Amino acid sequence: MSNRAARDPSPFRSGVAHTALSFLAFSALALSVGGIIHVTGDASEASPARQIALFEPAGPDRPRLKTRFASSDGDMRPIVTASASETDGTSDDSGDESGPSLGVSYSGDSAPVVKASASAGDAETVRINGVSVSAGRSWQETRELKSLSRAPISAVTERTSLGYLPKIADDGRTPAGAYARPFANPENRPTVSIVVGGLGINWRHTQSAIEELPPEVTLSFAPTARNLQGWIDQARAAGHEVLLEVPMEPYEFGRERPHPQTLYGSHSESQLTSNLNYLMSRATGYFGVINYQGSKFATEAEATAQLAGLLKARGIAFVEDGSLSRSTFPDAASETGLRFRTANTPIDARPDGEDIETKLLELEALAMEDGSALGTGFAYPITIDILKAWTARLDEKGIALAPVSAATRTIKSETPVIDTAGIDTAQGGQTGG
Repeated sequence: MSNRAARDPSPFRSGVAHTALSFLAFSALALSVGGIIHVTGDASEASPARQIALFEPAGPDRPRLKTRFASSDGDMRPIVTASASETDGTSDDSGDESGPSLGVSYSGDSAPVVKASASAGDAETVRINGVSVSAGRSWQETRELKSLSRAPISAVTERTSLGYLPKIADDGRTPAGAYARPFANPENRPTVSIVVGGLGINWRHTQSAIEELPPEVTLSFAPTARNLQGWIDQARAAGHEVLLEVPMEPYEFGRERPHPQTLYGSHSESQLTSNLNYLMSRATGYFGVINYQGSKFATEAEATAQLAGLLKARGIAFVEDGSLSRSTFPDAASETGLRFRTANTPIDARPDGEDIETKLLELEALAMEDGSALGTGFAYPITIDILKAWTARLDEKGIALAPVSAATRTIKSETPVIDTAGIDTAQGGQTGG
């Protein structure tokens, strides 16, 4: 009979067997401990827990008022408009108490009569995209009420081979008056005016300025803008009056290529006229022009006098953006009787929020001191955002936001535009000198 040789067990199989046995032993121990805790443990002694309500519990129903007070449900605190001595006789001195007792006793012989009226808040307006909308009126209705007449107005328009050019009407009306935004200041409050320029180049920035800024903010457009007339029409439909930017010779153009019709101080009068007419024929509906650059041109007294005479002859106002040092434009405007205004300061020479707000505070101080102030800026997103908030607070400071046309004046006669401008509904414009 043969004997089987004994063999040593495999190390691998021994390891697997021992691991499995260990796992089973620890599992059994963990299950045992967990079961004991589950059976004998107390949930109240566990770690701290907090319950968070995802929804606020509904409060108790408000008690229903009696029928005769049902219409007064809500906060209808009456506003006292008459004292006890100013009653209208509705208090009965006879002592008749046939009415319901409200549990109120008065120390005097008669109860004070209180006249309830709507609270002041009922008449408040809400500013939506730069438009103050009254209660009961839609944004679109309010916007249409504030819109300006569509250009061109035939009486102040001349048809030429270049296109439409502004002109003084036979009845004396000027484009400076016809295309200006009407403005009234019966309380004679200090006024601040703002020009936002560089429009028509960037679609988003232009649309934002038109739709979000109050209609009293004047907008200026570059003559090179695509669909320039369409942009001006949109701006006027939103209530904004418009300026046209005229490129003028600076000391340095830098990397920017000059516009072909840039006005140079060395131009002859005929060349100056030709370039200006071309620029003005790009669109209609503007009450005036504003310089684009022009630091060198502004120092040429002969050139500025010629330009002032050309603008005066066509009934157009001129606004200087406040960036020109040693400018001869004020003297030229005075000599020719041109409607003119120099801005007090650019507000965003550095497009930084703190700097812009500081400049706006300077304008407020100037308005309080001098009666009016004018600032100019570009359609930077930060400028538009700050202007939206700033213009909404002006009224509570006692300052009126005025269109720039109301700040221009003929220096010789010291007559502001608004004093000579009357709305002509038949022609859709204003009369003005």
